[in-house]
Amino acid sequence: MPREKKVRDLMIPVAEYATVPAHATVAEAVAVLRSSLCGPTGEYHGHRSVLVLDEAGRPLGLLGFRDLLRAIEPRYLAPEKSRLPVDWNGRVPEVFWEGMFTERVLAEAQKKVREILPARELLTVEADDPLVRAAHLMLCHNVDTIPVLEEGRVVGVIRIHEVFLAIADTVVTAP
Repeated sequence: MPREKKVRDLMIPVAEYATVPAHATVAEAVAVLRSSLCGPTGEYHGHRSVLVLDEAGRPLGLLGFRDLLRAIEPRYLAPEKSRLPVDWNGRVPEVFWEGMFTERVLAEAQKKVREILPARELLTVEADDPLVRAAHLMLCHNVDTIPVLEEGRVVGVIRIHEVFLAIADTVVTAP
C-alpha cells in the first residue's frame, strides 16, 4: 500500500511562486502576477495569486485576480455603488465606463500592497502535514491556495489544483 501523500510532495516551492513584499505597490504586484501567470514566453502557468511576504519573509496573505482588480477599481465602480439601470440587452450607459482605465486607475495602482490585503485569516499548513489536511482547510474555508511552512518559514504553496490532480490520479488508477 502506498504511503499517504504529504503537503511537501505536491507543494510548489516558494522560489517558483509569485511573491511580493508588503511594501510593493499594487502595480508591482499586478506585474509580478502577470509575469508568473504568462511566463517569459507567454505560456499559461496557472498561478492565480501572488504571495505577500513581510520583511522577515513570513506570509501575510495572498492576493488573487479579484483582490488586485478590486484595488485598482475606481471607487465609483464598486459593486455596492454601481446600481445603474441596465437595458434588456445587458448594456450599461456608456458614460458610466468613460475614463475607467485612465489616470484614476493608475493612481489607485500606486497604493501599497499592505493597504489592500483582505482582512481574512491567512491559513497555513506545515510541509509534513498530510495532504488531506490541506484539502480539508481548502474546502472548509473556500480557498484555493495555502502557504506551506517549515520551522516557521514559508517554503512553498499548495494549490487546490495539485490536490485535485492527486485525488484524480488515485481515483482513475484505482482497481
